[in-house]
Amino acid sequence: MRKLLPLFALLASMLLMDTARADAALGVVIGDPTGVSGRLGLDNKHSVEGALAYSSSYYEGLHIHATYLWDRARSFATSEGPLELYYGLGARIISINKGKYDGDTALGVRAPLGLLYNFHNPNIEIFGELSLALDVVPKTDVDLDVGIGVRIRF
Repeated sequence: MRKLLPLFALLASMLLMDTARADAALGVVIGDPTGVSGRLGLDNKHSVEGALAYSSSYYEGLHIHATYLWDRARSFATSEGPLELYYGLGARIISINKGKYDGDTALGVRAPLGLLYNFHNPNIEIFGELSLALDVVPKTDVDLDVGIGVRIRF
């Protein structure tokens, strides 16, 4: 767990930074993983998102990820506003607490593809995401994370 504290501190500082150019959001994600999710807009087309969650897939345990996103890759018109497609590239760490690799730490890259919808009154965003992950430690393995969530924009 001590190994994960610096990563958690980095993730928290990224999510709490104040920037005049873009918005920030904090909320929850449900699926695999399930937990707290945050996003920090860097500009109109890019953001950084992360989660502190619990993974219940092959590697069960504390799941932390951070991802650089390309926002608004494509927009789909709806009667209420645009549904925006995003994709990204990042990293994840899972502190495994069950099974064959109990006590080990899984480390890998993740590549999400998702849809985001912004409500403007109240300032809420909902999202759904599929993320392909390639773990390289403790063994090479491919995983698919799926989640839906809601975040409040500041």
